Amino acid sequence: MTNEQWKKLIAVINGEVIEPLPVGFIIDSPWLPGWAGMSVMDYFASEQMWFEANLKAVCRFPDVMFLPGFWAEFGMCTEPSAFGTKCSWQDNELPYADKIIKDVQQVPFLHKPNPRTDGLLPFVIHRLKHYQPRIVKEGHAIKFAVSRGPLNVATFLMGCTEFLTAIRTNPDRYIGPR
Repeated sequence: MTNEQWKKLIAVINGEVIEPLPVGFIIDSPWLPGWAGMSVMDYFASEQMWFEANLKAVCRFPDVMFLPGFWAEFGMCTEPSAFGTKCSWQDNELPYADKIIKDVQQVPFLHKPNPRTDGLLPFVIHRLKHYQPRIVKEGHAIKFAVSRGPLNVATFLMGCTEFLTAIRTNPDRYIGPR
């Protein structure tokens, strides 16, 4: 994201009217590798190919705000891996995180992950550190990174149906009193 795009984004968030209205899209692994002409595995395994795919998008569509811009991730395995889930990788499919919560009673015993040491999180942090000078050289900045929220991560650790059932059957325990 360029500094000009960042200023526009903040203005929109603050309720200002911007003309013309800015356009923004999420830039991430479900579409980027194929669009950039590389396998999903190469996109994740090579910092250089990840950078080139992101750079190709921001250069091809310079007026679009890609959020967050140069998204360093490993698909939906990034956050679940920090909790210890097994991740499965295919050449041209998104990685998959296995469920690790078999029973809702296990939830209180999950350990809080350390982003500097656990799962794929340190690789995300280092990818951004390694490429920050090149990102800046291209006129962009790392204004924020992305982490999926607790509900999204919970569905990968437990399973979507199981998680939603637990919330519905025991809302006070899992989402707090109303």
